[in-house]
Amino acid sequence: MGSQKTPDVVHPGEAAQAAMGTAAAGEMMSVANQPVDQYGNLINTISLGPAAMQAQQALAGRAAKQGAQQQMDIQSSVDPQAYAQRQMRMNAANARLGKLYGVNPTAFAYNTPSNTYAVPGSQDLPDPVALARNAQSLSGMLSVGAVNKSGTQPVLHPSDASAMTGLPYAIPTSYLTQ
Repeated sequence: MGSQKTPDVVHPGEAAQAAMGTAAAGEMMSVANQPVDQYGNLINTISLGPAAMQAQQALAGRAAKQGAQQQMDIQSSVDPQAYAQRQMRMNAANARLGKLYGVNPTAFAYNTPSNTYAVPGSQDLPDPVALARNAQSLSGMLSVGAVNKSGTQPVLHPSDASAMTGLPYAIPTSYLTQ
């Protein structure tokens, strides 16, 4: 068997220096990558935001309609006579107003468009391959922070901003250059 070398002892001061150097490299990297991160978020919001908003509104509408139907069901089952009386009074009031103004009271019914509660389908979403391609393009633009072997002397290896081509929206390269 060969001789084994004992590992060097890391002193608390060296560990603290390495922690500080690593933290500094992380901060440098975070600041340098912020424009690219924000741009990626913008692209995703532009691409997926409308469908997400439509889905949220459709689901909220479905929940509200279901809640109203449940309320009517509860009222009709808890006190069927009171519910029937309210419905009859409503119908009588509508009939009186219709006669008073010479209008058919059912003419005021609301007809819900067929897509009112529609949740977007896959045809309403952007191509996932295009989204992945954008993400890969952006990830190649991220800067990398590093430290030396002792964990000190943080350095930033900036990305090549000129390589940001083929993305859906132009980015001023002045934001990405050092």
